[in-house]
Amino acid sequence: MSMFRKPSTKQLGLKVLSMGQKGSGKSVFALSFPRVFAIDAETGMAFYEDHPQFGQNIEGVLNTQSFNEVQEAIDEVMDMGVEEVGSLVIDSETKIYQNLTDASLQVEEKRARKNGKDVNDSSVSMRGYGRIKLVATRLQNLKIDLSAKGVNIISISQIDDIKQKVGENFVKIGEKPVMQKNSEYDYDIVIKQFTEKTPTGEEIYKGEILKDRTGVTKVGQIVDNPSYNIWKDFIESRKGADKIKSNLAQDSDKSKKALEEEDAEAEKTVVDKFREVMQNAKAKAKAPELIKASGIKNPLAPADAKELMKLDEVVKQLEELCK
Repeated sequence: MSMFRKPSTKQLGLKVLSMGQKGSGKSVFALSFPRVFAIDAETGMAFYEDHPQFGQNIEGVLNTQSFNEVQEAIDEVMDMGVEEVGSLVIDSETKIYQNLTDASLQVEEKRARKNGKDVNDSSVSMRGYGRIKLVATRLQNLKIDLSAKGVNIISISQIDDIKQKVGENFVKIGEKPVMQKNSEYDYDIVIKQFTEKTPTGEEIYKGEILKDRTGVTKVGQIVDNPSYNIWKDFIESRKGADKIKSNLAQDSDKSKKALEEEDAEAEKTVVDKFREVMQNAKAKAKAPELIKASGIKNPLAPADAKELMKLDEVVKQLEELCK
């Protein structure tokens, strides 16, 4: 039986990335979508919850920056289904990504303390960045799976300049969303929002289309007061069509499990390494001499960072002896 299916019209939710400076209308744009369940990481949506115009489509709000809770929330929306949920809004992806990065840094600092190293010298390691990417990718895949069920995904992101060094100066050559690198490739529509003043001084919300898989708008097109209505006919014309079976998040889980098993070996503490090397007869015979010379009272419970550093040296000598 072939793994491929025949092409046909599918009912899909739009995956939309809205990025821009503060006050550019990103939240207002997101709330124009139907039956919104919002993950509010900046508490900014609280101003719209009882708004007579912008709050009409809000069905539920979760205030969190925790990537774990975001994952649980997406799972909950997945169980609710398209009959109850029309759109999932995440405001903002930036805060959730920053929370993930901060959590990884705290793990690195904790590891440094365990190994008697200077916490101030700690930074997110390559392994830490790999873990961040893995979690961020899983969250993106969950959103893709949810959109395959017909739920619209609207991600809001802060924006930052892309700069390149020319001579002695850095020159702006573009802009990017402040979230996991290359996340914009996962979205059907990418819109950069901004405001513009009319001759009378009135501030108008605008949007520059950077990407549109639907073909409703053109790349580079500027739209006034961007909202769901621009793509409404396209989305609703697909209602009743078959849905795509998508389980991309499971692939991420498999990769995550493999990485955790690999990390378990790399994250052993100095005491763990000492216990392990003591299984060797040569190390067991030599260890008392080295421990006494280093002044360590109890190698299984170092008294302070200095003893931990000394134990680390002892372990290295014993490991060298066992080669």
